[in-house]
Amino acid sequence: MSTTALATIQRIIAEALMIPADSIHADDQIANLKNIDSLSFEMIIVGIETETSSKIDPVDLMPLQTVGDLTVLLEKLTQPQ
Repeated sequence: MSTTALATIQRIIAEALMIPADSIHADDQIANLKNIDSLSFEMIIVGIETETSSKIDPVDLMPLQTVGDLTVLLEKLTQPQ
């Protein structure tokens, strides 16, 4: 996982949850993030879609558990097809 992708995910999460980006770590559980709820999670997903100009298949969201998983998803979406 690249540090650039992680920084992008941290920024997206920080904006959605209104928390400092430096308080978000790759091994943090998404469900345990401060201020997380279904609406803020959707804001994070929309942020990733906007960042990558891609749509995320809802099936790809099911296994996500950590911030690192979101980072891997971002990397997957930014790779050339």
